[in-house]
Amino acid sequence: MSAHWLLLLQTLTNLTAIPPGDGLPRGWTLETVRGAPAPRFRLTRNHFLHLEQVSGAGFARYRLRQPVPPPVRKGTLTWGWQTATPVHTATLRQRARDDSPVRIFVQFADGRMILYTWGNAEGRGEAFLSPTSQLRAVVVLERAEDADGSWHVERRDPFADYRRVFNRAPKAIVAVGVATDTDQIGGRAVAEVGDVEWQPGASP
Repeated sequence: MSAHWLLLLQTLTNLTAIPPGDGLPRGWTLETVRGAPAPRFRLTRNHFLHLEQVSGAGFARYRLRQPVPPPVRKGTLTWGWQTATPVHTATLRQRARDDSPVRIFVQFADGRMILYTWGNAEGRGEAFLSPTSQLRAVVVLERAEDADGSWHVERRDPFADYRRVFNRAPKAIVAVGVATDTDQIGGRAVAEVGDVEWQPGASP
């Protein structure tokens, strides 16, 4: 691994720098969903963010110290995650059934958001505007059949995804985070995610 590559790689979150413990790590904030119990979070000894909820929903947000501007060329957002609690009856295009055990979200300076989502029957890579808001895009990366507890590593170009779904020039990334919801359909969700990393100039 070259020193040049290391200089380009940027860890956007802080999970490996925080001692394990219950609750959200320092610098993270919780946004609850009206009428739904909030998820429970803890940082594991392996420095993964563990989340658990029953018929609940919430967003755990980490605001970046410095925004990530759109690169001249491509860039890659990378993270790992796992869950063994699929939501088999979810339908992400329908507001009344758009639940997911875990999502990684990217928030941009204009308030728009991409939700990289563990889906159900949708195709991997399928992308569309969220039924909850035209300012949110859903990109499906894994299906219910993949939720067997094994670790998955994802690589995406969020600026390319922004252009594809919102059909406009992207703004800088100002925050990233983790979301979960089973408030529509009900049921238990458990998942773990690792640090989110950014590498400009790399292709997914």
